[in-house]
Amino acid sequence: MSPTDTLLADAATASARVWAGEAEQARAVLRFVETRRTDALTQGLSARQVEDARQVAILEAALELHLAQGFVANLVSATRTLVVDLPVVWAGHLRGEVDRAKAREIASTAWKLHHPENITRLDETVLAYATTHTLGQLKGWLRRFLIRVEPDHAIERRQAAHADRTVTITTLDDGMSLLQALIPTTDVLLIDRDLTLAAKASRHATTDDERTLAQARADALVDTLLRKDNTATTSGRGRFHVGVTVSLATLLGLSSEPGVSADGQHVLDPALLAELAAAEGTLFSRLLTDENGGILDVTELGRFPTQPLRRALNLIDGTCDVPGCTRPATGCDVDHQIPYDPDPPPGGRPPGQQRGPTAAGNLHHRCPPHHGLKTRGALTVTHDEDGNARWHLPTRTIEAETAFTRAWTRRPRTIQFVEIHHLDPRCIADHRRRGGPGRHATEAP
Repeated sequence: MSPTDTLLADAATASARVWAGEAEQARAVLRFVETRRTDALTQGLSARQVEDARQVAILEAALELHLAQGFVANLVSATRTLVVDLPVVWAGHLRGEVDRAKAREIASTAWKLHHPENITRLDETVLAYATTHTLGQLKGWLRRFLIRVEPDHAIERRQAAHADRTVTITTLDDGMSLLQALIPTTDVLLIDRDLTLAAKASRHATTDDERTLAQARADALVDTLLRKDNTATTSGRGRFHVGVTVSLATLLGLSSEPGVSADGQHVLDPALLAELAAAEGTLFSRLLTDENGGILDVTELGRFPTQPLRRALNLIDGTCDVPGCTRPATGCDVDHQIPYDPDPPPGGRPPGQQRGPTAAGNLHHRCPPHHGLKTRGALTVTHDEDGNARWHLPTRTIEAETAFTRAWTRRPRTIQFVEIHHLDPRCIADHRRRGGPGRHATEAP
């Protein structure tokens, strides 16, 4: 064997060790979660409480391993299926013959099968193919297997898959994002055709168009979704709402500090911020802070925050405040840490016993699953005098995390919310001539 062959063999051996380690990790996580579930059952808890205990265990495992909670939940389900229903594949995974991605893909196929004998057939036949082909090839094999062994359930599976249709956005580097849509294949084929036709037509419209076909297709998609041709009756591009979390000096071109979106995922460089500031229809929102940069507070009378306060809270939190959860604040519940009391006793409460104010210091964003765990008592949370939260789990106490935990704090003062429908570029130029950032908005009355 040549030295080069030895290196390749070493790479294969290392891969097998990694894949076997993935299986051991998955087994340990499954045992941890199942032990928590068994303990809850032993205590005679209700089915809802048992499931809550399982979800808290998954959250703890995710925090310990620095993984997304959804990933750990899927890992637990897939590992249970492998251990119980696919012993041949599971043994191969433990030996390092297949990696975690392939094992999870096989398990997800087993979930779609209706007859136990077909699950057994899958277990007995798939490993030989999985160990000698790529993940993409394995996915094709599994799709063919499904159709071949259970053709009568194809319509049912298609309807179930159709119910899962969705659109997701993933933030990438350099001001770009990935837009993905899970939609029916028949629609995708039509969209693919129309994008190509529109791209070719736009490129041929001028003689100096240097865009590639791929670039023109991307532009055609954006133009179609945003109605840039102005043929539709919708509002078109709409207003671009930017949560500015840096000094005003950046907007005025006097600082290189970047801007960050409310969920903390999108970084906006100073040049892009200046471009947006000059764009007609752009809406900037400004949160007033104290001298230390802390967010100032506001209290309202009703249970539900008004739109200005809700928008301010979106910018303060950005995401669900459970560590590891990245659900944007716009998709979360606004939770009163001290419950809102719609029927206070006559004459009010004694000093120090006021309950549930609709105030920024008492309002926190929690996604519906985590909000539910907190409401049912499966997760507990406490707050210090500045409103900073701490979550208490069976094995640890952890600081709440939001998109701007390290940048902002809550203060018991008044917050003013200022909106500017259009920032006149002449205003920026005027401030630059004066050599200072100044203020670019009139204070709210």
